[in-house]
Amino acid sequence: MVSELEEEKAPTPYRLSQSLIDRLLVARLSIEPPTDAANYSVDVQRELRAPHFNYLLESWRRAHEIKRNTLIRSKNLDKTVLKTRLDMLDSVKFLLVSYSGLVLQIPDMFPQMESLTELLGPVQLVPRLLAPPESPQGLPTDYFSEMIERFSGDGLETILGPAMSFITSQVKTITLLDDFKPYLQSLSLLCENKALAEVLTSFPEFDPPTTNASNIEDLSLLGPYFKLSAYPESSRKVEEALFHNPDSRNAGDIESCKNGVRGTLQNLQRTLFGVSSSIVRSSPSARERLLLYFAHILQLNQKRAQIQVDMQTVATDGFMHNLAAVMLTFCEPFLDIRASKIDKIDISYFYTCKRIDISEETKINATKAQSDEYNSLERPEKAHNFITEAFFMALSFMHYGPIRSFVNYNELIREFNEAKKHYDTAQRELAQLTNNSERVMREFVVNKLKKNLETMTMHKLAYESMILDPDFLTKTLTFYNLVMAWLVRSVDTRHKHPWQPIALPLPSTVPDEFAMLPEWIIEDIVEFFIFVGKYGYETQIIRSYPQTELVTFIITFLRNTHYIKNPYLKAKLVEILFFYTYPIARGIPGELEAVLNSHPLALEHLVPCLMSFYVEVEQTGASSQFYDKFNIRYNISHVMKTIWSHPAHRAKLRGESRNPEVFTRFVNMLMSDVTYLLDESLSKLTEIHQIQTEMEDTATWSAQTNLQEREGQFRSLERQAQSYVSLGNETVNMLNYLTAEVVTPFLVNEIVDRLAAMLDYNLSQLVGPKCTGLNVKNRKKYHFEPRALLSQLIDIYLHLNTTTFIEAIARDGRSYKKEYFSKAASILLKHGLKQQDDISTLESIVNRVEEAIKSSAEEEEELGDVPDEYLDPLFFTLMEDPVVLPTSGVVVDRSTIRAHLLGDTRDPFNRTPLSMDMVQPGECPWD
Repeated sequence: MVSELEEEKAPTPYRLSQSLIDRLLVARLSIEPPTDAANYSVDVQRELRAPHFNYLLESWRRAHEIKRNTLIRSKNLDKTVLKTRLDMLDSVKFLLVSYSGLVLQIPDMFPQMESLTELLGPVQLVPRLLAPPESPQGLPTDYFSEMIERFSGDGLETILGPAMSFITSQVKTITLLDDFKPYLQSLSLLCENKALAEVLTSFPEFDPPTTNASNIEDLSLLGPYFKLSAYPESSRKVEEALFHNPDSRNAGDIESCKNGVRGTLQNLQRTLFGVSSSIVRSSPSARERLLLYFAHILQLNQKRAQIQVDMQTVATDGFMHNLAAVMLTFCEPFLDIRASKIDKIDISYFYTCKRIDISEETKINATKAQSDEYNSLERPEKAHNFITEAFFMALSFMHYGPIRSFVNYNELIREFNEAKKHYDTAQRELAQLTNNSERVMREFVVNKLKKNLETMTMHKLAYESMILDPDFLTKTLTFYNLVMAWLVRSVDTRHKHPWQPIALPLPSTVPDEFAMLPEWIIEDIVEFFIFVGKYGYETQIIRSYPQTELVTFIITFLRNTHYIKNPYLKAKLVEILFFYTYPIARGIPGELEAVLNSHPLALEHLVPCLMSFYVEVEQTGASSQFYDKFNIRYNISHVMKTIWSHPAHRAKLRGESRNPEVFTRFVNMLMSDVTYLLDESLSKLTEIHQIQTEMEDTATWSAQTNLQEREGQFRSLERQAQSYVSLGNETVNMLNYLTAEVVTPFLVNEIVDRLAAMLDYNLSQLVGPKCTGLNVKNRKKYHFEPRALLSQLIDIYLHLNTTTFIEAIARDGRSYKKEYFSKAASILLKHGLKQQDDISTLESIVNRVEEAIKSSAEEEEELGDVPDEYLDPLFFTLMEDPVVLPTSGVVVDRSTIRAHLLGDTRDPFNRTPLSMDMVQPGECPWD
């Protein structure tokens, strides 16, 4: 440099100036790294051998410190002199930053040690990015800001992109238990710089276009951070470290490990939200690219929502869970209890923004053809506010993420229970073996089953640490409360809910914007609440928050069931009511009981909508509808029992009973259920009693050649009996308290004879000659309480103590016997289940029945043989009001066809559609 200045005849002495700074730096960087024999001092050799980036960074630190000191000591300096000095220092710093960036971009721009070749370039930034910014090993915040400012639009992505990708590749190799904080803090600090947060999303590594569903979490810049979790599929190392030997550890220890995982995960999610929020706030273009990245993840992972999916071909549960958690946090500002910003959510989002494709999704209330037609309408795309974007992104990530994890956990629990059953069976069989060689083989099998069960237990605990986190469930609950309010608002004719109460019932026409929403929105809501009801009771989140929105949502769509097409979704609304009205231990009522007994909407509409849905589920359209309806009706009957003590609900039932068309259909279904369930219950118990009797002779039983088959048959009978008896108990109980409240609907012609015959038949089964066949061992196992059942049947007789009902009993020539009532009275008195006044009333009923039988016999004797053309072709009773069926032309009694149509809306003779307004008056054969 001195030689050059001499040749240029520069004035001496040589002084540092702005014009010389650049040349000095180039000269310094161009010095060849010295060899061992070089004529330099040790310190100089060390400095010349160091990477140029290190030299330039340390020089920048010195220049920065000189500038700081200059400012501190500038009080007595002339302003012009001060400005000249500061300008010089700024020029020095600018050049140092420029050359430091250049040597990162082009490591061989200047000579450096050959041994450092592989360690040069952007990778030099990695250890400094992971160190605290102001430490000697870190990158000072001001330096970093100056670098971003200098190279924005001039290759910044080639400097920071590879460095951040390298850090990301290291994150891929660590787990939630490793020290990931330096990596996470580095990312967070980098994104606090607004300019970097913006430019970060333009890096090619931010959202690689060639990724697929399973590798986007590994190849995208943020993916490995979002992937960290305790889900079993993420890393076996986590579950093995935290939940090993689960059977030998106490519950407190296990719970402590779960809480440790949750605390770590919450810190991770908070930081990831901070990173995402910094990007969103950095610029509109960066926000758009982040949303496109999220949308890309959703688009790739649509298969996660399928019933059957190979989890190896999609993103992991942990990746989707953390993304969902971050989106829920974005939603928190508009999740206030008044839902004050609910009107900002644009319901047209799916159709005016193409981020999330729902074209192939099943809609809430539309056929595929209707959906395709609606989707084909031309609509201009529009920019949506961030509230709308966050709302629908959160909905979607919950759908493809945690909701899918709930399904996976359900499946895991099913497999876990099966594995435990196999292990217990194998242990019992091992204990019975005496042959040593057989024992060795069986011990091998038992140990293998035990090891498998321990692995599944670790899986189960790892899952629970994630999906049963009270903090996450609380956020989800708060979010779904808003979603439910938004859905109700979308069908509210005034669009004022929840600011003003919704008016029910709704109009018959379903709004298109609601009908064309994807069905999974409602499905996810019900799956969440059912999941919490089944597995999350201990979190207490339902009890901790008001559930008026849940009740409003359920009643709105049960009162207007035609708004939702899928019958199973509607059934799950009732299932939610069942879970949260089921009494908790020690007499504590279910979480929703108080709301159902106080909310104006519930007091007005709950009973009518439960009755209506009880009838509606008779036909679900599925091949399993016959059995499905009993489970649904069991839930309905339980809810009815829970609310029955409230006078407003009973008054509502009395009011509904004055609507004969609706109430009679309900009573008919109820009576048909009682008939079927009691018949199945008692027949299964009789078969169980027979097999138990056989099993008492152990030698004969064990000697059977088909022993395994018989044992399987016995277990199957036990399961069926438990189910049928439980369903039957609940249904009889409902018939009991309904007849105590209203009598007239049970006495109509279409009902009364069948009701009397059903009661008489079951009374004969309980106290007649075949009752000994019901004497099974361990009745509690089958929920069978014959005396309580007998007491309830007698209660129904007492409730219906009218002339019409007594005449109906008298017409039952199949099952009625006077002595059955006497025996029932004796049993009930003996065990204190009825008072003497009840028994006296029962005796009076029987006496009146006997008189009616005698009177009827006398009438029949006077009438003689009735010609066939006078008899109803279905019941073979004398027709009193004959009508002609329009398509088959058959003449039947009006009461007969009305009773038939209560359960089947087709002509019984040719199966064509039929309703009462279609039948025509017929001529009486005797007129």
